[in-house]
Amino acid sequence: MSWRHVMITKPGKLSIRHNQLVVKQEVEVTIPLQDISTMTIESQAIVLTQNVLSACAEYRIAVIICNDKQLPNGIFTSYHQHSRQLTVLETQLNLSKPLKKRIWQKIVKQKIENQARCLEFLKVEGEAKLRGLARQVDSGDTTNREGYAAKLYFPLIFGSDFTRRSNHPINRILNYGYAIMRGNVVRALVSYGFTPCLGIHHDSQTNSFNLADDFMEVLRPLVDLHAANLDPEVWNVNTRASLVNLANMELKMDQATYSASAAVDEMIKSFVAVCRQNDLSYLKLPQILPLTLHEAV
Repeated sequence: MSWRHVMITKPGKLSIRHNQLVVKQEVEVTIPLQDISTMTIESQAIVLTQNVLSACAEYRIAVIICNDKQLPNGIFTSYHQHSRQLTVLETQLNLSKPLKKRIWQKIVKQKIENQARCLEFLKVEGEAKLRGLARQVDSGDTTNREGYAAKLYFPLIFGSDFTRRSNHPINRILNYGYAIMRGNVVRALVSYGFTPCLGIHHDSQTNSFNLADDFMEVLRPLVDLHAANLDPEVWNVNTRASLVNLANMELKMDQATYSASAAVDEMIKSFVAVCRQNDLSYLKLPQILPLTLHEAV
């Protein structure tokens, strides 16, 4: 399984040689394509061959592109490489509305639980109240416990004046981290043959990744936990590299620990079982842990 999350921050040229990505800058570096999960390109002065994009598609490497402010604004993924693409699409289209609402209920409950754990790890009061809200989430979250939890949660960790719609400098850190998590989810969805625009809850006509936005909700508190430990005024390559590296942080699922990127793969694989069996009990969602790099066994 691929495990590297490559970040390109300086001008250079990318090419392919002997099934390896060649990064030519001040020095030349080669990385086996089979090891790469995602590649984030920040530099505005990168030259790459068509063969690079083709190889990334073949090896299912998600390529994340950034704008001139170093914020992710695009993603390139492989196109219909699953052997049963039509079968998976039909399965998605045939998901019943009650099942979708119960899936969304489980996602929201886990998201709020992870937010409560984030407060616990930061030693910030409010954990019990969030856990109480998680228990109140009904099918489809018709009472919007998710929104109410967010209204309580964000001021507790980022200050009473903070909102997600403000120009607060912490928002660029959150936006970058969320985009990296979203890219990992998109990659997994495409690998398992899902059509990302067909969401469970998110249903924007202009969003190509509604389904990714559904499943990345449980991962947002991982980014929040890391962001709370950063200086919001510092926006340099080390800050952004630490956000890319969140894909290697440890998460818990079914009494086992995984890197975040591996946990995403397990989560989407469990969604395959939910779709095939029409049974919510197969769905596995990750639980955040104190920030620790996952060590492969």
